[in-house]
Amino acid sequence: MASSKLTPMRHQTKTQALSDYLIENVHELAPKGKFLPMQQLSERLNVSVMTLHRAMSELEAQNLIYRRQGSGTYVSPRLNQRTVGLVYDRDIFQPGASPFCGLLVEESRRRAASSEEKFSFYLAIPSHDGLPVHDDLVDAIHTRRLQGILFVGEQNPEAISWLLQQKIPTVALAYTPIAPWRVKIDHPAVVRMGVENLVSQGCRRIGLWIPAGVGIGPASGQKSFPELDAFRQALKKHGLTYKPEYVWNVESLTDTVETQPRETNQEQGFRAAFEVFGNAAGATKAKREEMPDGLVILDDMMTRGAVVALGKVGQHVGKDLRIATHTNHGSTALSGYEADLTIIEVDPAEIVQAMFDMLETLMEGKTPASATVSIEPKLKSVNGQ
Repeated sequence: MASSKLTPMRHQTKTQALSDYLIENVHELAPKGKFLPMQQLSERLNVSVMTLHRAMSELEAQNLIYRRQGSGTYVSPRLNQRTVGLVYDRDIFQPGASPFCGLLVEESRRRAASSEEKFSFYLAIPSHDGLPVHDDLVDAIHTRRLQGILFVGEQNPEAISWLLQQKIPTVALAYTPIAPWRVKIDHPAVVRMGVENLVSQGCRRIGLWIPAGVGIGPASGQKSFPELDAFRQALKKHGLTYKPEYVWNVESLTDTVETQPRETNQEQGFRAAFEVFGNAAGATKAKREEMPDGLVILDDMMTRGAVVALGKVGQHVGKDLRIATHTNHGSTALSGYEADLTIIEVDPAEIVQAMFDMLETLMEGKTPASATVSIEPKLKSVNGQ
């Protein structure tokens, strides 16, 4: 095989550079899937047998080659199989965790399998060496077993910053621009759709509830943000008046993410319902008419907490109060309450598809068409219909 067909080797005395070189030129060096004997290959590449052995051992650890005793070294059929890692920045097994986490993991596994890619899952918790990600993830990156990363969440900014420094193609699922390439849910569209459907049900005093600490809110020095702008515009479209007091806890909303939330989203929903409707049963008609008759809630776990609390204070969802809520297709967060709610749904499969499409483009050395992809919600049902 003529050496002129081979890609020039850079820094040939370095084991890692040699590993790169072997991967880039594997089909030239092993034309029928089998490499030359080590001594011949080392002479051809002008490196020592020891350096070559270390480089080949690294490829073997990555399952790119395999060796048969007494037969030789062969190219693995998995050579062109890429490994994608899904990195979650929080403990998805903690009490109160959203079912969305599990849905996303399962969809990622399914998508990787359909694309003949290998899939691994990691939690972005600090390593024993003080790095902001788990030891297993550090090892996978340092041994170059990962060709791409899907990063989910914004509670661990040090983790995504460290991952980006590793120069591995990375796509984030996040509200805020924590990475150059990201996918996000179109929450302003959820707001518009929610207001539209509540108005069609006769609601005239519509509130907006957003959990604090998730990254939805105004940036420093700003007074508004896209979801609030969408809310105001939707109300104006239907001739309704915007009242700041109908946006629960608006003064606590910011575009930063709490790394250690004081309350879960479900707890926030429970508290909000008590604060706003706790005295509704004994209130005068005039006081009741000052309370919202419809709510758009941007998190299904917050909605779950709210409907539990509303039941305790004697407010019947679907009768005394109507709620339009975001949820995720396949989620069990609102099981048992669907008949009383307007459900606006986002499909995790669409999120995963957008993330994989963008990541695969990056892994091919190309530039995605857009730095940010927004996933549109769909109206699933109105009060169970």
